Amino acid sequence: ALAALFGFANIYYVMTGTGGDSLSLYDVWYKFGPGSLELLQKYMWSGLWNGLYIILARPAWVVVGILGLLFIGLGRKRVE
Repeated sequence: ALAALFGFANIYYVMTGTGGDSLSLYDVWYKFGPGSLELLQKYMWSGLWNGLYIILARPAWVVVGILGLLFIGLGRKRVE
């Protein structure tokens, strides 16, 4: 559901022209907690931060959607 909300927000920003290409996960995190993001960037090993930044630069609805599908698949009860 959260991925759908981010997707709709992305479409809204593109249609109104107020946003860039897409609403990245980095942008969302920066709007809600810029201090925590800066601390993470400052104290995290640079190689690990570069890998994390690749994920954070993706559109938020894609990352949250993939995580949601993964959690749904892992959380299903097994039928015997």
